[in-house]
Amino acid sequence: MRKTLGLLVMLVLPALAAAQPPGVYPLDGTDPGLPRADLEPLRKIVGRAPIVALGEPIHTSGGFYEMKHRVFRYLVETLGFRAFAMETPWIDAERVSQYVQTCEGTPEAALRGLFTVWQSTEVRDLVQWMCDWNRGHRRRQDKIHFFGFDIPQPERDRPAVLAFLERIGVGADDPRAMDVAACEGIAKLEPDPIPEARYRQCLAGLDAVERLFDDEEPSLVRRTSRWDFARARMSLVGLRSWQGYAYHAGLRDFASSHESRDSGMAYVLQSIRKLRHPKSRTVIWAHNFHIAQRLEETPFRTRTMGSFLREAFGSSYVSLALIAYEIGIDWPEVGCGRLQVPRTEENVETRLADLGYEHLLLDLRRAKPPFLQPGETWWMGESSMVPADQFDGALYLGVSRKMSPLAWPSCQ
Repeated sequence: MRKTLGLLVMLVLPALAAAQPPGVYPLDGTDPGLPRADLEPLRKIVGRAPIVALGEPIHTSGGFYEMKHRVFRYLVETLGFRAFAMETPWIDAERVSQYVQTCEGTPEAALRGLFTVWQSTEVRDLVQWMCDWNRGHRRRQDKIHFFGFDIPQPERDRPAVLAFLERIGVGADDPRAMDVAACEGIAKLEPDPIPEARYRQCLAGLDAVERLFDDEEPSLVRRTSRWDFARARMSLVGLRSWQGYAYHAGLRDFASSHESRDSGMAYVLQSIRKLRHPKSRTVIWAHNFHIAQRLEETPFRTRTMGSFLREAFGSSYVSLALIAYEIGIDWPEVGCGRLQVPRTEENVETRLADLGYEHLLLDLRRAKPPFLQPGETWWMGESSMVPADQFDGALYLGVSRKMSPLAWPSCQ
């Protein structure tokens, strides 16, 4: 029996190696503690880029979370990355930022500042690893920094803008403050339509405050501080982005809705990084949709955060999609267990599954010849696109198990 198995291995492995196209690299798994030699092809894909984004096709899948943790460790330990930016409201994310720097309290308590879809044992382990890294690296330039950049926080941003106006002498009875007070102040992923008159009044107030900030920036910085002024500006931009997201979603204009949100995310991410971590190579954790480039040229017809970052950083912005043949989730509002995703020959995931590997890294732009022909449209996840136009590379999992949640009981 053992001889038979050995013979099968000798026959199968060379066949798999022969089927491995250029730019497709087998990986050993998702466990963050694995040796990192198999991740070395990332070095060529990332190059000297200061910004690397890691995506996922849906939240609450633990296999994706583990793989991103593993890749982040590689980028920190091997390529010197020192900042981690997450798709979660930026004000509450400061709780995690504080924990990563001080290790005071518990990672579970720190995670309560994040979107609930990130409150899992997998993300907890990642945050704990950041804390442990910082404890072992005392030099300031060696420390890892955490921050959020998302904008669904009007309940924080609207009071923050009004408080800053009050601080600089623009009281609640000023027309500008009164108009800002009319802005929608509740964050819901499926908001009720904002009445047209209220939306226009809100925009008028935000426009007036933006002009005030533009005209008097040097004076306002002197009267407060550079960071206080930057926070007020980010709250202003975030509040505007949320109004556009909610207003256009109510009209079922989802292209405009998503573009409004993603433009705000890109602004907040760049602002925090520029002010607090300007020299730190940065990893972004977000949905594939948000990190993709040139989605305006796909059926989505919208500019995403990835498009805005590509405009700002050029080829120094690198995006890596995460995909899987089978995906498990644990998301009360969406589902439990394995997703029923149709697979056809037009799916990238099907083509990768046919190679016979459980975990793969794809270089979508530099391989000669490319794994996917230039200009060819494929289904990746649940979207039709030209993958090499939207992403620099991809990480493939045969199976991504569901996450282990901390914010709710694990589903069965």
